[in-house]
Amino acid sequence: MASASFPLTPDRPRWRALVAIVLASGVLAGCSAQADAEPEATAAAGSTTYPLTLDTEFGSTVLDEVPERVVALGDLDDALALGVVPVGSFRPAGDATELYEYEQTALDAAVAGGAATEIEQLFDPYAEPDYEAIAKLDPDVILASGYWDLASSYDKLSTIAPIVALPADAESTWESRHRIIAKALDRADQGEASIVAVHDAFDEARAANPQFAELTLNYAVVYPTQVTYMSVPDTEASWFFSQLGFQSTPSSSEFAGEYPADVVSEEQTPLLDADVVVIGYHSLLEPGQREAFEDSPLFTALPAVHNGAYIALPEGHDSSIPQPGVLSSLDDLAAVLPLLESTTAAN
Repeated sequence: MASASFPLTPDRPRWRALVAIVLASGVLAGCSAQADAEPEATAAAGSTTYPLTLDTEFGSTVLDEVPERVVALGDLDDALALGVVPVGSFRPAGDATELYEYEQTALDAAVAGGAATEIEQLFDPYAEPDYEAIAKLDPDVILASGYWDLASSYDKLSTIAPIVALPADAESTWESRHRIIAKALDRADQGEASIVAVHDAFDEARAANPQFAELTLNYAVVYPTQVTYMSVPDTEASWFFSQLGFQSTPSSSEFAGEYPADVVSEEQTPLLDADVVVIGYHSLLEPGQREAFEDSPLFTALPAVHNGAYIALPEGHDSSIPQPGVLSSLDDLAAVLPLLESTTAAN
């Protein structure tokens, strides 16, 4: 991921250390489970008891024992954070054909800890699932809590393997998703430790930068066909910046709701203004699209742009920040926090 191109700041190694701690706990858990689990036991090596009923808003399936072969459709971050290497997974978003740097680091750590040696197949996250290819991987379970189109594919996927996704009445947060995945994989304790590590990292960053709490911030992502507003309060898309203490603007209410309410039209560009303006640029933009947006009269007229309080996200983070995860959020923090600190210090 592009974050690797940014120089280390005095604080940045702390976030890398937290990633290492999360990975170590997952890998150690995997070693323990492999050493202690007995195939015929109904109680797993951890705290999960099998058979385990997996309830989702689309139906229920039963996981008979600790899964060994895992397919992750949207939940690769969770699996790797727990030291589990899926046999199949969606590839990173956009046009990436390889794992992001932090994902590869987690994969290497999990492999070193005795997990599967590789992800056998990567699937296109924007296409209909390749049911035949998924079935050939012979998965024991399919992690799909973060899959955007599970509603239309659940019936077919559930004939291949049990499905892990949020129950109908569950709160849709990255923490909730990580907990149900950790439970299904018999790593509930490690899942809680991962969540605590992420919150601790953001708490430290917020405490070290009290100026953030005095500033408003608007965040949007430029996609090939639209600009999407991401700073509606109390949504996952706004979680990253609100956890750091930044405040929403009154204009956020203009974009509350699902598509198309969250689309920023050209004439609404002035509503993006705030003390700090953050824009992400999707990797599938056509050549010149970013420049056209940045050079547009309404955008260049924003006071934040004039004042040097405009931040363009490093490549790749436009996809991960609106969809928080254990590893991705720590990687986002390592890349974006220095930019926020330098920008707010200069204004």
